[in-house]
Amino acid sequence: MRTLSKEDRKFNKEWHLANPMPKNATFAQRVNWHLEHQKNCSCRPIPEKLLREMKKQGIRY
Repeated sequence: MRTLSKEDRKFNKEWHLANPMPKNATFAQRVNWHLEHQKNCSCRPIPEKLLREMKKQGIRY
């Protein structure tokens, strides 16, 4: 996974408005949201804590 500099990050407002993170999201919901987020918006990377857990569970990203 490539890390983008702040200058390279782009915020996709329309995607964020149409795809809010579910309230009290489960682990699976968080993973799915962040994977879709990566495909549609580059405003920030997947949080490190979530990445570590994804790796532990063998989830590819």
